Amino acid sequence: MTVLAIIPAIGVGASLIFYAAATAAALRFASRAAAPAPPLPKIAPRIAVLKPLHGLSEALGANILSFLEAGYPRSEFVFGVAGYEDPAAEIPVALKPRYQFSNITLSVGEEPGCANRKIAKLIRMAERAPKAEIFVLSDADVSVARDHLLRVVGELIADERIGVVTCLYRARPIDKLAARLEALYVNTDFAPMAMLSAAIEPLRHAFGATIAVRRAALEAIGGFRALKDLLADDFFLGRMAAEHGYSVKLSSSIVTLSCEESRFAEFWNHQLRWARTYRTVRPVSLATILIHGPFWALMLLAAAGFNRYAMLALALVLGARIAMAAVIVARVLRLPELLRDLWLVPLKDLAMTAIWFSSLAGSRVWWGGRRFQILAGGAMREVKS
Repeated sequence: MTVLAIIPAIGVGASLIFYAAATAAALRFASRAAAPAPPLPKIAPRIAVLKPLHGLSEALGANILSFLEAGYPRSEFVFGVAGYEDPAAEIPVALKPRYQFSNITLSVGEEPGCANRKIAKLIRMAERAPKAEIFVLSDADVSVARDHLLRVVGELIADERIGVVTCLYRARPIDKLAARLEALYVNTDFAPMAMLSAAIEPLRHAFGATIAVRRAALEAIGGFRALKDLLADDFFLGRMAAEHGYSVKLSSSIVTLSCEESRFAEFWNHQLRWARTYRTVRPVSLATILIHGPFWALMLLAAAGFNRYAMLALALVLGARIAMAAVIVARVLRLPELLRDLWLVPLKDLAMTAIWFSSLAGSRVWWGGRRFQILAGGAMREVKS
């Protein structure tokens, strides 16, 4: 083996080990997710579901309905918009007569002085639920199963040391290439890494799709105002709670993300934002380049002069990668209809490698139609020009 082939060979080996370990962790997680939800006490804790909204999407109505149909006994629902001109406000208002026995509130306005507009809404929304013992935060593009609230709250109150329960998520795309690539990233990159990470180390951060947090834990970190200028607010919510002595747990409930990207640039900008964010707040994430199997297999093929052993390595990497993706998509995430997109996984992996290299230079990102500069420590500042 030539010197130039050593590094790609290490990458190939690391990727194969990751594929095997992630598959094992995923199957273990699937058995836990199949167990019934933990029981609630006779008097269930009062919860407030906080769902900040911004603009209409194809799936927004169904996403909101999934929470209203969740059937938790003592719940209130607070939906937040920046202003009445946001068309997303029409959805909870239209549903309120249909769910007249549900406590539904529309919060309008944002807390001034917040770089993070989602947190600016959440500060106001939390004030509308002063009696809630637990807050369940959920992004607008998330839908849940009927037992979701029962499951996450039961897991949160199972141990008084648990301050935050966060959820794994899967993705369903619209029929656009960009959305399908985004969903493949969620289902075959994020999900296996999250399950493997939770299996081998204590969780010290949260995932933004859905988070359940005790009021006491939230108040201990300084409330939502402590997150007002942070880009990765979900990450820091979990980290701050852990720093204050609370544990963070990965729920057995899997929520569903709707991917509606219509242009490749949307996929690229979204992934570049998170790559640059994690490079800043969790530099160890840069090591994920070692498990970009298709990239390393191609580098090995070139460095080894296209010999038969390098060709065998490429075939082995592609076979193992697609096999891992198939197990996770069909058996763990229960999305068998998306098996048709597995042929795109190696192409998506190469796009993610290009995004990884792009993330090394620069610290500006696009979010919600606005451009931000990521500052040291994970804070952000809007770039007006």
